[in-house]
Amino acid sequence: MNKRLIRALLGLAITILGLVIMIFATQYQPATTSSSKPASNSSVMVNSKQTPKPDSHLERKQSSNPPLTDQDVIGVWINHHNKSLHQKITFFANHKWQENQQHVTNIYSGTWKITTHNEISLAPYGEKIRLYGTDFKTMTVLNYNHRLDKQHD
Repeated sequence: MNKRLIRALLGLAITILGLVIMIFATQYQPATTSSSKPASNSSVMVNSKQTPKPDSHLERKQSSNPPLTDQDVIGVWINHHNKSLHQKITFFANHKWQENQQHVTNIYSGTWKITTHNEISLAPYGEKIRLYGTDFKTMTVLNYNHRLDKQHD
């Protein structure tokens, strides 16, 4: 009887330890890995409902800019302000875009279009990006307050 009880208790302890390890692993694992499918934006980034406003001196420069063109958007944009994201968005002339983030290549992709004087929209996520500054060299992803700068050619 003692051996049976010891085996049952040992089995229970191993089961509980396995559950604790699984819970710990799911709580502290990276948002995505290169072997997983791309996640939706909401599962990787914390959603913020605030719409950031560009600095007032940037707004003045923005108003002197002509309307946004494809050439203003096309290129590589890097997030130098939040380096832990490792965020890079590339906009192509065929109106496609792709994003690398959190050490995952092409985590998000889709199409883009100019929607206003200084904003673009990203499909399929419906995100809005505002470009501003001299010659539209800075952008803010409005949903997440991520600021990116255009990489020099």
